[in-house]
Amino acid sequence: MNNKPHVAEDKVISPRTGHRLRSVLVNFAVLVFTVLFFSFLAEAALRLKFARSLDFSMEMWKYAAQLKHPVPDPRLSFAHVPNGSAFLMGVPVSTNSHGLRDREYTEEKPKDVYRIVMLGDSTTFGWGVAESDTTAKILEQALNSADVPGHRRFEVLNAGVGNYGTVQEYTHYLTYDRAFHPDLVILEYFINDAEPVPVERNPGLLGKSYLLAFVISRYDSMMRFTGRRPNWKEYYAGLYRDDNPGLEGAEKALTSLATTTRDDRTQLLVTILPELHEINESYPFTSEQQKIKDVLASNRVPVIDLIDGLRGHGPESSLWVTPADDHPNRKANTLIVAQELPWILQNLPSEASAGATTTPAITSRPTR
Repeated sequence: MNNKPHVAEDKVISPRTGHRLRSVLVNFAVLVFTVLFFSFLAEAALRLKFARSLDFSMEMWKYAAQLKHPVPDPRLSFAHVPNGSAFLMGVPVSTNSHGLRDREYTEEKPKDVYRIVMLGDSTTFGWGVAESDTTAKILEQALNSADVPGHRRFEVLNAGVGNYGTVQEYTHYLTYDRAFHPDLVILEYFINDAEPVPVERNPGLLGKSYLLAFVISRYDSMMRFTGRRPNWKEYYAGLYRDDNPGLEGAEKALTSLATTTRDDRTQLLVTILPELHEINESYPFTSEQQKIKDVLASNRVPVIDLIDGLRGHGPESSLWVTPADDHPNRKANTLIVAQELPWILQNLPSEASAGATTTPAITSRPTR
């Protein structure tokens, strides 16, 4: 029997085991370096490729990354950064000190000015068109070309923000645009404005990665191509189910906007912009848009359904900013203004409208 006290022996790593461990660590380091190196090259290449592109998904991501920031109000979620600039969808885009895609305005309205605020999403913002080709600026030019006694000058402020729904548009009006004391508010309603307000999170440095944005956008395209996500018709129609909280929110926001403008003695006009894929024949969202018309009628809000003035002007794609992106181009925006302008002139305060001249012609530039 061995009565010697037991002494724990130190574990000794054999030379062969130590060599294997070093080899694994070296290989892992090489792998990490290789992934980072090629990711860096891919990031640089994508930044060059998409610096000036017409790729809808990547340009929308650039818009969010460069011209938007989160805000605390959950009914708003995000807004434009003030004094921002970017090159998006083939055109330069900039925002003023109030975050509007427009020139600077004083909150105090000059006495001789009739002021209009245009609310809406990317169609009002002017996705893919120059600032001068937005609905707001075409309308402003047309109004100032008219001889309207009592109003030497018209201002049309573009308060459109891409990816906004009706709840956000109303909240934006309360937060920013109401302070400009408009005489008229025009809200341009689009089929996806019944979406619920998204929860905006700050993604940090990952939110600036072109590589990550590219991978996500291509994955999303693949899911839609394979039918694992609904197509555009199914998606838009689904927003108008009676159990959709986004639809309920949009209806309440329209009612609140009607009440707010009425209390302020501000006129309100809602225009309904159709989805431009199929307008020349049978339009797929007539019943969905009727729900919005019913809400507006119950609140005594005048409505212009823009589809009639957009039909019959060539193929639907002739109204799009690119063959793959059906946002309204200059031609479409001109046709929109041609429907808004007579209503505005007919509904100006009586002292101004009494001597108004005939509606001025609106010239359309060739589409791009």
